[in-house]
Amino acid sequence: MQRLNLLSEQVKKEKKQKVIVSDPLAFLKLNELLNEDELEAMRLVGPFCRKHNDTIVKHVETATFPNEILPFCRDAQIGHHFFEKPLGKGTSYAKQGLIYMEMSRVDAGLATFFAVQMSLLKYTIDKLGSEEQKKKYLSKIMNLELIGGWGLTEPDYGSDASSLQTNVKKVEGGYILNGQKRWIGNGNRDLLIVWARNQENKQIEGFIIENAWKGVKSEPIKNKLALRIVQNCQIQFDNVFIPEENKLPKAHDFQSGPNVVLAHSRVAIPWAGVGIMAGVYENVVKYITERRQFGKPLASFQIQQERLVKILTTFEAAFMLALRISRLADEGKATIGMISGVKAWISDQARTVARLGREMLGGNGIISDNYVMRALTDAEVVHTYEGTYDINCMVTARELTGSSAFK
Repeated sequence: MQRLNLLSEQVKKEKKQKVIVSDPLAFLKLNELLNEDELEAMRLVGPFCRKHNDTIVKHVETATFPNEILPFCRDAQIGHHFFEKPLGKGTSYAKQGLIYMEMSRVDAGLATFFAVQMSLLKYTIDKLGSEEQKKKYLSKIMNLELIGGWGLTEPDYGSDASSLQTNVKKVEGGYILNGQKRWIGNGNRDLLIVWARNQENKQIEGFIIENAWKGVKSEPIKNKLALRIVQNCQIQFDNVFIPEENKLPKAHDFQSGPNVVLAHSRVAIPWAGVGIMAGVYENVVKYITERRQFGKPLASFQIQQERLVKILTTFEAAFMLALRISRLADEGKATIGMISGVKAWISDQARTVARLGREMLGGNGIISDNYVMRALTDAEVVHTYEGTYDINCMVTARELTGSSAFK
């Protein structure tokens, strides 16, 4: 009888012990799809970002960048995971994307800062620059000793970027640059890649600009409600002299210049949306299992359970899509249509997931400390940058049908 009583107590105790799946990767064992190098990068970046979460949130409130975390980023050698050996620790599309995912689980602004630095600035110089330019800039970019932006978008030309009007005129020893750029992330730091139309051949060419040069004026755009730690800038170029050695030698036109870089960076951007979904799930499952209403946890209500499952399964589908396109890109098999389709779908679903998360937290969902409201506004930007949802859909449809809806 005593043994039966002990067994009964044990059963009751086990019933009270609730297993909560707090990590969205755990339910379908998604980590098992990753190699050790990718897992190592996640184990580095995830805890690092969570450690500095309070600092990041403080800067979200003031719409400033948390420069105080940069020394810790250097010490952790986060930038080294975006460079091939022997300069870096080795890299891949999947590895870079997973890093952006881990950052976005805390704040998508941090992922965007690194995406501009590594997937745009670094990649442009590495892919299209001269050997001298690589030696001068790349190691400093890797170690965040030089930080920069990527200047394509203009006040009047966003999706229609190939019609840009910023221009260069050939002069003795270099070029004279005039024009404007807008929405340039990290645009007030050290360096800029600037895409400008050559007045002689009318082609779009690339140049490495230093912000300290005479004639460069950069100001952060104010009253921005999303990606608040990212300093998106309006930049004016007035008769800026560019030395000949700062021209990107392998960028001859829009196709061999910006398009090459965008085809690369657009593989990584969906991972920011995946990270937003992961962050929403983590914050929501914690909240609804701790918060009680009507005498029981919110997690016990059917509508909350349905929403939670929708958030998780959407994340899982997005993760699989992002991982697949990254693997294809690493194998050299991804087309721009494939990449654009993945970016479009994930960015669209990130908005839905963020909205559901905000609803599940009720009034507390509008406080930035609880993540989901930040996720909601940041998802709007992911839906728009690196090609809007509509443009990316049309790029994919062009490959599906052979007919282009735009030039």
